[in-house]
This record gives sequence, structure tokens and C-alpha cells, in this order.
Amino acid sequence: MKILVVNYRDRKHPASGGAEKHLHCIFSRIVEKGHQVVLFSTSFPGAPSYEIVDGIEVIRSGSDLLFQLTYARAIKKLDRKYQFDVIYEDLNKLPLFTPQLSKKPHIIQIHHLWKRSIFSEAFFPVALGVWLFEKMIPLFYKKSHFIVVSPSTEKELEELGIASSQIQLVYNGADGLPPNVTLPLKKSDYFLWLSRLHRYKGIYTALEAFRIFSKKYPDVKLRIAGGGPLLKKMPKIIERYGLTGKVILEGYVSGEKKRTLLAEAIGLLQTSYKEGWGLTVIEAAECKTATIASAVPGLVDSVIDQKTGILFPMKDASSCAQAMELFYLNSERRELFELEAQMHAAEFTWDKAALETLKILEWRVAFSK
Repeated sequence: MKILVVNYRDRKHPASGGAEKHLHCIFSRIVEKGHQVVLFSTSFPGAPSYEIVDGIEVIRSGSDLLFQLTYARAIKKLDRKYQFDVIYEDLNKLPLFTPQLSKKPHIIQIHHLWKRSIFSEAFFPVALGVWLFEKMIPLFYKKSHFIVVSPSTEKELEELGIASSQIQLVYNGADGLPPNVTLPLKKSDYFLWLSRLHRYKGIYTALEAFRIFSKKYPDVKLRIAGGGPLLKKMPKIIERYGLTGKVILEGYVSGEKKRTLLAEAIGLLQTSYKEGWGLTVIEAAECKTATIASAVPGLVDSVIDQKTGILFPMKDASSCAQAMELFYLNSERRELFELEAQMHAAEFTWDKAALETLKILEWRVAFSK
């Protein structure tokens, strides 16, 4: 098959995240099975307009702001050149309206809907625009079929007005540990917060929870790993919380460094207000580290409360701090969480996710004939 994938970003984009990792993990494997995959995406400074990444032909054009228009102008030219069999729209920012632009079979991938959580991240006019665009999905994608990554997103789509018969669930995969990695026998004295630094990721909740926890246990550190728009502001934010010297900013970390940080942490803090699934939860579990997470869509699927970790009410720093105290003081209980989390993570593989996605794409092509 010849597959057109459309996403605002590819994995090399400076602002790429979990959605882009998902895309490349899935479609690099589909390429390995003999299919041609072309990704149409936005450009960024220093990026070539054409590049092969993980076997995927990446075509970059335009910016975030006008990408809907850029895609609308480019799709017919792209199709004349490649003669695509199917289009896969990765709808993780604004909708790109593929059903209105092409009669080719298509699949819409959705990680999560922003709903009202977008107002915690973006300025009001932008947030309102995203919220309104999401409300339009049943109108412009009325006959489309969707792939979602969690039961939470499946429920959100149904609540929006998409029929359950049009939604198929394909869980995210997991990388698995390299064969030469040995996990530490003992945890170090720190908690880890791992994500891109956006407001909706709940970094302020994590800092407030750690400030409460740190009053009792001043020797324990909080390590923050990840880039993002708030990174440059973090030293002043940390100072404002009175945590200078207690919080360590790691910035962007390599895959190897990430595994080390995860494996040695007492626990992972996942304080986001919104997730499609929570890839870091499973990455931590592979390293035999349990998670303390917000009880929000996506995270309630990847964290099994009181079994693979602990869920707390969103933005409730006191409850988060209590869970941190349990992890720190009750090593026997925490180790049970870690063992269950590691077994849970073993259920998810990118090979399985790619195969299920490929079958759905093949079904859409066959169904259209």
C-alpha cells in the first residue's frame, strides 16, 4: 500500500512529543513490512523539505499557524505524484478535514480530545478556537472511522457524537528494555517528573506536592526531565516555590539517560491535566518504577489505581504529596506496585500496535472498493 500520513510534526521537530513517537513507532514498522509511507508535516528552522526518517518519506511545508491551508493546497499534488491508497490523519492538534479534501479511504487517529483542558494551556482566543474545532468533528468527520489509544478517548469521542461502530481501540506500544540493561537493586533518593514542560502537564501541581513532601523529607530531590516552552522559566519558578537546590532540572534527556532516571527513581510523578494514554507511565513500568498520577482521562487507563501505582484527584497537591510519602516510607508496598507495573507494561508492544493499525488501514482500502 501507499499511505499518506498527515501530522503537524514529525519526530525530529523540536516540539515533538508522544503523538510523534507513536507515529514513527507505528509507521516505521509498517514500512518494514513493504509498504510506502509518506508523512506530510510542518517545517522548522534548519529542517530539509524532504528527508527519510525511520524509512518514512517526510515532506515538510509551512508552519503550525497555516498548516490546515498548506495541507489543503498540497494534497491533490501529493496524490497525483504518489497515488495513495489510504490517508491517515493524525488529529492531535487542529482537525485537517481530510474527508472534505479527498475521496480516498482514510482513517483518523485521535490520542485525546482537549475539551475544557485546553483553557489551562493556551490563551483564551486560541483555546476557544481549539474547543470549537473539536465540537465540529462530528459534522466534518461524520462518516469517518477512528483509531484511539485508550478507553478514555473512545468514551470522549462517543460523548462528542461519534458512533461506537466507527471507533477502534489500538493501545500504544512500549519500547522494551535493551538486553544489556540491568535494573538497579536499590532506588535513589529522588522522584522524577518526565514530560514536555507545558502548563497542562501539571508541573505546578508537582512542585506544590513536592514542597509539601519536602518539609518532612528534606533530603529527597525532585528531578525534572524534558524540554518545552516553560523550561527557561523553571529556575525562577522553582525559586518562587522555595525549592532551589532541591529540584534538579535535567532538560531534554537521551533515551539512555531517561531509562537511568526512571529506573533509579522512587516513583514517577505524572501530574498532567489531560493525556491520551501516558507513554511515560509504561516506560517507567518497564524500568520497574511505579507512577503517582492525576486521575484524568488516559492516565486512569495506563495506571491501575492501588495496583500499578496511585491515582490522585487532578490538581490536588496534598493528595499527591501523601502518595509520595507512602512510596517513600512503605518500600514493601511500593515494590508490589513496581512488580505489578512491570508485568502490566509487558502487555504492550509497538509490533502489536503496528500490526493492528495496518490491518485497519487494509480493511479501509478493501472496504472502499
